[in-house]
Amino acid sequence: MTPSNNSFGTCVHESLYVKIDLIGIIFKINHKMRNGGTTMQPHFGQLISDKQSTYFSIGRVTTNNPQLILDNVNYIGKKNFVIHIKFGGGITREAILLVRVANHQLPDYLTKTDLTTFGDAVTHGDFLLLNSDADQLATFKLTEELEIEDPEDEKIANLASIRENTIQYVEQYLKGLQTKIDKLSQRKANHYFSSKAHYEDVKDFLLAVAPLMDLRQKPNQVRQDEWRLKLRLGGQ
Repeated sequence: MTPSNNSFGTCVHESLYVKIDLIGIIFKINHKMRNGGTTMQPHFGQLISDKQSTYFSIGRVTTNNPQLILDNVNYIGKKNFVIHIKFGGGITREAILLVRVANHQLPDYLTKTDLTTFGDAVTHGDFLLLNSDADQLATFKLTEELEIEDPEDEKIANLASIRENTIQYVEQYLKGLQTKIDKLSQRKANHYFSSKAHYEDVKDFLLAVAPLMDLRQKPNQVRQDEWRLKLRLGGQ
């Protein structure tokens, strides 16, 4: 309904807005009361659950999401397709990292290089990087507090292992793609990324793993370099 120009009509609409605002405030207060007054802030070593899954909490981390620049492919005779991963040009923020677990068993990639389980975790969306005020945190409840002898060192080791798995996973993916391209004729290889589907596949893969490439304890630890990756296309 269009507001009328008379004062009565205006007052009616203002009162309606006030009423809606009050309802929203009351809802937020009740929601906080039902959830103990504060949003859960998971820390390292906790197992927490929502209605669907159980997660191991790495706790508060710094994630440096690098800037991704993929080569322009719109010219003939290109020898290489170059991917620029610029850590120094990335977006750095603090987040809470949660890792989905099965049967309360921590995944192997937290302590060693295991590209099979790590790849499955990426594919299934097992990593959550949530802001500390994210509404989703209110859906979790504490399941178990694990006994970890040296939690600070263990957290550092887990983050390092995730970084290493991510880097090797990217290298493995590109190695497989290079093998596929090498089997093509020179003409098809040269025009491989002229296909929007091929281009988007690589972009989507990199976007999925980029937030995990440079997980750190503190903002001053993030990388500032550039990682350049090349795929040979066979141009002249």
